[in-house]
Amino acid sequence: MLTAVVSERPAAGEGPSQGRGFFFNVNFVFLSTVLTYGLGFIVVIVLARALGPEGRGLTALYQAGVNVGFAFFGFGIGAAVIYHVARRDLTPRQALEAGLSVTLVATALTAAALGAIALLAGDRLEGAGVPFWLALVAVPAVIQFRVVEGALRAQGRFGASNSLELLLPLTTLVGLLAVEATAGLDVARAIAAWSLSIAAPVLLGYVLVGRASWPRGLGTLASLIPALRFGLQSQAGNLVQLLNYRLDSYLVLLFVSTSGVGLYAVGVSLSEGMWFIANSVAVVLLTDLTAGDAAHAARLTPIVCRNTLAVTAAAALGGAIVAPLVIPAVFGAAFDGALAPFLWLLPGTVALAGGKVLAAYVFSRGRPAINAWIAVATLAVNVGADLALIPAFEVSGAAIGSSLAYGVSLGLTALAYRRLSGGRISEALLPRAADLSLYVEGLSRIKAAVRGPGRSGPAPPAGDR
Repeated sequence: MLTAVVSERPAAGEGPSQGRGFFFNVNFVFLSTVLTYGLGFIVVIVLARALGPEGRGLTALYQAGVNVGFAFFGFGIGAAVIYHVARRDLTPRQALEAGLSVTLVATALTAAALGAIALLAGDRLEGAGVPFWLALVAVPAVIQFRVVEGALRAQGRFGASNSLELLLPLTTLVGLLAVEATAGLDVARAIAAWSLSIAAPVLLGYVLVGRASWPRGLGTLASLIPALRFGLQSQAGNLVQLLNYRLDSYLVLLFVSTSGVGLYAVGVSLSEGMWFIANSVAVVLLTDLTAGDAAHAARLTPIVCRNTLAVTAAAALGGAIVAPLVIPAVFGAAFDGALAPFLWLLPGTVALAGGKVLAAYVFSRGRPAINAWIAVATLAVNVGADLALIPAFEVSGAAIGSSLAYGVSLGLTALAYRRLSGGRISEALLPRAADLSLYVEGLSRIKAAVRGPGRSGPAPPAGDR
């Protein structure tokens, strides 16, 4: 991967994950991400087999509702914690105190929202076995999870933050299997197990941040005002991005059928697997750039972006080659129709991989509002393309529309990068022959690590040390 991007010693002003640790952190986060998604996929299988399509749909709707509640009522506090702690504007304790204040407000807002839902659709939800009131536990728990996880990430403690990310699906899986073995899973028990499983990672998060960082009260105005100012800007972008990722599925349902949604969902799930690399890079890069100075960020971003694009493009090409064999073998002949949307999604998947890296740069410069406006423009393109293409090309039309929108997102984010950094867009997007040395050096490091220090050859002469 991006092995020797920052192989020299970190300079003054650089962040906690820079220098030689950058490559290690990216690969460490990548492996953790793969494991996390793997556990999450097993959770999906358990729910689907135990509850069937209708039961799985009900639990998915509840989970989506909790995520929407987090997106609205969390006020972007998780992103604000990462930004301000990484820049040392706030101490971890001040950030957690601000997070606690937001969590209490979110609990009250969630209670009000659930009261409205109870009046409008409570009987129908209860009749379907959906304990929707558990969102009063789940939404604040998710906010707290993102606050403590963000505090760890902001300090460059990726091992600790990754342990939380892994524990979340693990506790969910253990809880679901325990309920299935003892009482049997139904919709209500599955929702309860999922909601309560968030508590364990939150508790571990507080242990890992250390007692010195625990809140001693609610956040002060001095910590809340900058956190909310930044968080609200970030929140707007996250909400719109959530629509970018999921609105097309509802348009497929409107213009095609439920089966079309199923085919499209498989194509989307497979294509999003290509983001393992970009997501891992963006997690580490965001903290690295935010903690560093402007010169370091401008130097590092184009190298990381063009290599992330190159590696993702190679993975997408490999995926396109094996997909005709993998899709029917894994999902069955009924999902043969998922191949076309998967292939149409790949160009946009590659484009958005680069966009994630450049968006991390924009975020690190304290300009999340730019990312929010880019997300709005992307959504407009996505909806317009879907409305034009889905009636004519059905599921493939949705995939084409998404790829077009993601391409626009990369272009706009690249323009924002050029404006903020002064760097050339071509330097950030187009691979260079000199980058091959990064991979050669990376392979050398891997070989040296495998051989071990005692087998790495004779020591250099004293004068060369």
